[in-house]
Amino acid sequence: MKETLKDTILLSIAALILAFTVNSISSNGIPIMNTWYDNRHKIELEIPPSYDAETDSLLSMQEAFTLWNDKKAVFLDTREPDEYAEGHIPGAINFPFEHWDDCWEEVEPLLSSDKTIVCYCGGLDCELSLFAAREFQAIGYPDTYIFFGGFNKWVEYDLPWESDYED
Repeated sequence: MKETLKDTILLSIAALILAFTVNSISSNGIPIMNTWYDNRHKIELEIPPSYDAETDSLLSMQEAFTLWNDKKAVFLDTREPDEYAEGHIPGAINFPFEHWDDCWEEVEPLLSSDKTIVCYCGGLDCELSLFAAREFQAIGYPDTYIFFGGFNKWVEYDLPWESDYED
C-alpha cells in the first residue's frame, strides 16, 4: 500500500512538472504569475480597425446595455445630427465628433471627470466613437468607453431606441 501511494505521488508530481513545462513553452499557455489575457474580444466584442489595446476601452453589447439600463453612464452619439434624429439610444446626447468645437460648450456642462461616458456611432464601419473616446480620455475623462457596435448593433438586439421624427 505504501509503495502504491509513493508511486501515485511521484507520478502526480511528474505530471504536474510536465504540465507546467508544456504550458510555459506553449504559445497558447495560461499565464500563471502574470496578468490574465483578456479574451473577451474573441467572444463578444467587435474590434475597430484602428483599435489600440493599450488605450482603448471597448464595451460589449451586454456591458453597454447594463450601463444604459442602470443609468450609470452618459451616452454620446458621435454621428451627424441627421443620423441621430433618425434614431438613437434613448437619452443619448448628440455630440458629432466631426463638429466637436461647435458642440463642446453645450455638452461640456453635462459631463464631469467622475462620470462614465459611453461613445457610440453607427456601427462596425464607423470609428467616430473610437476617436471621440480617445479625445475625451486625453482631456481628462478617464472613464470613457467605446461601444463599437453602435446604434446598428443596439437595433439588431431589438433594444429600445427613439427618433426625433414623428411616425
